[in-house]
Amino acid sequence: MDVKKLEIMLREQRNPENQLPMEKYMRNQFPFLGIKTPERRVILKEFLKEERDAFFLEDAEYLYSLPEREFKYAAIHLMEKFQKEWTSKELPRLLTMALTEPWWDTIDSFAPSIFGPMALREKEVKEKMRELIYEEDRWKKRISILFQLKYKNLMDEEHLTEAIVHNLHTREFFVDKAIGWILREYAKTSETFVREFMKREDLSALSRREAGKHL
Repeated sequence: MDVKKLEIMLREQRNPENQLPMEKYMRNQFPFLGIKTPERRVILKEFLKEERDAFFLEDAEYLYSLPEREFKYAAIHLMEKFQKEWTSKELPRLLTMALTEPWWDTIDSFAPSIFGPMALREKEVKEKMRELIYEEDRWKKRISILFQLKYKNLMDEEHLTEAIVHNLHTREFFVDKAIGWILREYAKTSETFVREFMKREDLSALSRREAGKHL
């Protein structure tokens, strides 16, 4: 797949008017082209209409290496579309990408939409998700919590419990937020589990507030 063609297509749609507000929203940590999500999706759709060649991890890595944030979003979009291609063999490289200039915008796509399906297919991937529970890095912890976000009835409650209980007192905003988010989402499937969990565990105020929004 000629991802350099996609690079050109995106660069041609640079919008300076949107660029500064988008960078400010992300705390001026990353450069942007100024292409909002709807426009970016149109460009990707057009690109995929024209490109029929295989998509390789090297293609994603190239896009992810480019400085503007939209290229990371494009890489993630394509990795999600072709996520059945990825196995435990590719996991180290995928994790390297996820942890390159990480923030909630990229982590929250990698975790449930790339690592989540992989963990359902391969026990080696799921075991790696468990190992991330005990890492010091906040983004690794967030991945270990959120990779099951879309699981519904497939939720491994034992893993969920372990991931949350071990990280209850990190005092880290992005970890506490992830705990609340996954409990809120899982309550749609198993409200009883979430209610009992919230009664039993010493959740942070943020996690508790997020988890109980619709209970």
